[in-house]
Amino acid sequence: MKKITFGTDGWRGIMADDFTFDNVKIVVQAISDYVLETYENPKIIIGYDYRFHSENFAKICADILSANAIHVLFSNNPIPTPAVAHAVVKKGASGAIMITASHNPYYYNGIKFIPHYGGPANTQITDKIIKNVERLQKEGLKDINPDKDLIEYFDYKEEYLNDILNLIDKKAFEDKKLKVLVNPMYGCGIGYIDEALRRLGCEVKVINNWRDPLFGGHLPEPNLENMKDLLEIIKTEEFDLGLATDGDADRFGVVNPDGQFISANEVIFMLTDYLINTRGKASSVARTVATTSMIDKIAQKHGMRCIETPVGFKYIAECLMKEDALIGGEESGGLSIKGHVPEKDGILADLLVAEAVAKLQKSPREILDRIESEYGKLYNKRIDVRTTHSKKQEALERVKNFGKDSIAGLKCLEYRTRDGLKVILEDESWFLVRASGTEDLIRIYAESKDAKTLENILSEVKEYLGL
Repeated sequence: MKKITFGTDGWRGIMADDFTFDNVKIVVQAISDYVLETYENPKIIIGYDYRFHSENFAKICADILSANAIHVLFSNNPIPTPAVAHAVVKKGASGAIMITASHNPYYYNGIKFIPHYGGPANTQITDKIIKNVERLQKEGLKDINPDKDLIEYFDYKEEYLNDILNLIDKKAFEDKKLKVLVNPMYGCGIGYIDEALRRLGCEVKVINNWRDPLFGGHLPEPNLENMKDLLEIIKTEEFDLGLATDGDADRFGVVNPDGQFISANEVIFMLTDYLINTRGKASSVARTVATTSMIDKIAQKHGMRCIETPVGFKYIAECLMKEDALIGGEESGGLSIKGHVPEKDGILADLLVAEAVAKLQKSPREILDRIESEYGKLYNKRIDVRTTHSKKQEALERVKNFGKDSIAGLKCLEYRTRDGLKVILEDESWFLVRASGTEDLIRIYAESKDAKTLENILSEVKEYLGL
């Protein structure tokens, strides 16, 4: 029997291999046991994405929860993960189960448990659920007798859109008539991001806005490689902006009107600067260890603390809930802001970018150019190195014993080991080495003021690791 583990954002697996109906039943029963131990008269929301069989996996969840005398609110339609998180808080639920594998390949599916605070489950919660899973794998499941009277159906689209639009400066869009190209990538952003933009007075063209469990043959991840159709259209037609969301609409994608892809790092520091200038300061901002330090420079200028967290939005969520963070983001394309649920929200991120473009009357690239003229330009890049298991272990041993005084001619100033190995170099450069917990994969991140130096850092670190 394959081991079931919860990663940085829930449990994911390959359908018909480890993500099976039988394993889903075990995980949902484990969640039920946790919920019954933790909450009185619990109520759980169930959402699901457009993947193959997602609605059927969701029905299994409802059956098991109701069999445990847990009141269920079941979404009538596929729904974005951030909308589910929002519903948890708004409806006072004990939590939610979201059936999604987010941006993973089409043959994956997953379960995400969202606790009562409307953000990713922290390690303490997932550890308890995993213990329940291990127990149930040994004991087996009892017969399931669903109580259909405990299953209530709901549609949350209007409530979510109304509330999220209250976080947006609607006046910024008056008389602007932004023309926006939207790509929900066959995912849960369908009918959400485009509808929100229309309500703000934008002219919207949408592509890839129907159910395709194969996601058009691409990963449903809004990056340069997977959005070539949007890039081609925006180059040939007149648009002010291109926007995208991933499979469950918790990640964002932004494209300049000339077809230039705007990276997640750039979007996060652009919105950090924009929100400080339009919403006012807070105590802090938050970013993961792998995210650009441009955010630090912006925060420092405004007398705000920049909190560095391990990779995983659950750590950013803690900052949003407990550290008065104005914005929290990660380089993989997730962010949320003060006043919203502590869950990454690609729809909100896209709307904030559209607001900035409308209010400042500049393209994303022009906004970034202004920020970089003030703070200096930083180049950053991540490379994923697939390798064998033995070479991965050898590389990790080298990371553990790292003792170099310099990399690419830059002196090593500080060594951080909270999440992988991050080495701070002189001249505002740094690199980070992290190993995948589920694959024979090493990720190397780096940042520098000079593009050539950036490549030299990545090359020398890769060589040092024997990759």
